[in-house]
Amino acid sequence: MSKYHDDNSYASDPGGVSLSRSKLMTFKKELPFFMRLFSRIRHPEGLLAEHLRLGDSRAAMVMPTSGKLVIAAYTDELNCVALLAFPDRVAHQYKLTPGDRLLTVNTYSRGSNVVPDLEHGEYSHRRYNNFFPLIAEFLSEDNLSIEHRKAQISEEEWVATYVKGEEKLNREGQFLRNGNPYLSQIPASGDPFKLGR
Repeated sequence: MSKYHDDNSYASDPGGVSLSRSKLMTFKKELPFFMRLFSRIRHPEGLLAEHLRLGDSRAAMVMPTSGKLVIAAYTDELNCVALLAFPDRVAHQYKLTPGDRLLTVNTYSRGSNVVPDLEHGEYSHRRYNNFFPLIAEFLSEDNLSIEHRKAQISEEEWVATYVKGEEKLNREGQFLRNGNPYLSQIPASGDPFKLGR
């Protein structure tokens, strides 16, 4: 039974990984002071731990950009990607390069209008208006479980994630979400994560 999520729905491919408190704390320290104060209320550790364990796991890929780590996180529910920006320390810590494959674990919110930085793709189920992506490698030490799940993702999904990410990056005026796990559910709306193109 879930404490924070709807038990009437379940993921077809649950993430099944545990939360690393030390990895989460690194992201928490990067939040502005007032956000750190409210983070325990809006996103308690239990919610994020449950998210990683029960959420839907899909492909995520490092995109080719200059000067910023950007990851395209895929959702099959909307058949689109969210672009997540991360600080330089994440790229250095994980030695990431364009084309690297990662795992996103997603939960969803219902609503009639899709949020501004997403869209319903051709194969969208049209049940949700937003999704909350967490990059598993940045929040968990369960490396074997993460690699096992990534090996199960079809080559078609990896290719689609990369192509959709490139298409979105090339749109004029495209904005990036903050990839911090306390903020990655918030639709992109402006600086400091606007692409410098």
